Amino acid sequence: MLVKKFQEVYNIFKMNFYSSLCQNCNELSMQEAFSLDVIHMLGNPTILEYANYMGISQPNATYKINQMIQKGFLLKTTSVDDKRSFRLEVTQKFLDFYRINDQFIESSLNLIKNEFDDKTLENLESMLTSLKIKLKGENQND
Repeated sequence: MLVKKFQEVYNIFKMNFYSSLCQNCNELSMQEAFSLDVIHMLGNPTILEYANYMGISQPNATYKINQMIQKGFLLKTTSVDDKRSFRLEVTQKFLDFYRINDQFIESSLNLIKNEFDDKTLENLESMLTSLKIKLKGENQND
């Protein structure tokens, strides 16, 4: 039962994110929205890191990246660590659309705060912190 409920809530968050991103920005395809989300979560990856994460070739990644740059959602800057590579960074234009999802999360958290007592909220925060640490540890090879 827990798995089913978790999946249902997770799906609501996913659906809200992609729906709000695409409805409010008809410039992006779903694939581009997903790619920008991944780049944002990877935290300024190189083109190769992005390509490896997405499981695509570097030339294919470069093509997709150039499309998102032309649309104004992505910047490509020379890496300070290695002048031969580039770092990817989402633009403010993307972040403005991304904030719509942040508002949904904030609204959801307000529902939780109004529904549960302080001790339950502390337990939830503790569970989420523990889960984040364990999941990040398992996925460090990505």
